[in-house]
Amino acid sequence: MTIATRLGLAAAVSLFFAQAAGAQPADMPGPGGPPPEGMEHMGHMGGHDGASFMMLLKSADLTPAQHAQLREIMQSNRAQMKGVEEKFHALHEQIAAKLLSPGAVSASDLAPLEQKMFHYQQQIDQSMVDTALAVRNILTTEQLNHLSKVHEQLQNLHSQIQNLMGSDQGGPGDEPN
Repeated sequence: MTIATRLGLAAAVSLFFAQAAGAQPADMPGPGGPPPEGMEHMGHMGGHDGASFMMLLKSADLTPAQHAQLREIMQSNRAQMKGVEEKFHALHEQIAAKLLSPGAVSASDLAPLEQKMFHYQQQIDQSMVDTALAVRNILTTEQLNHLSKVHEQLQNLHSQIQNLMGSDQGGPGDEPN
């Protein structure tokens, strides 16, 4: 899978998981709190955490049975991904240590670690897709239609904000043109 394909997949899954600003299940932590159990690795996608996804799901008005299924899916995902995430973060630290150590460092010094990181990132991305599909499968057609409408409204709001703020505005640290 090429980097462009992975980035496209990551963007698509991120969109599914993070395009909500509605509310979330009462038994899930708020946006300021930690991600819901099993959703920790979903924060790797586009800077969003699983709380946004959970907020979108609250707008779907899940039944108690769906809430139970959702918890089961998230707990299973967390158990499956814990080791992969630990290895991914350990590799990240190894790369940082090499880059910050005295002496010369070349791309070839980092290549083996980078390849391992790509491998773990693929596993994380695939897990997110699998989890998104599992969650989607517990939703009714009506709930999916509702989420689609909420998603569209949020996209429209985002566009309005960009228009108000000016689309040529740079991010923090960007120099003016």
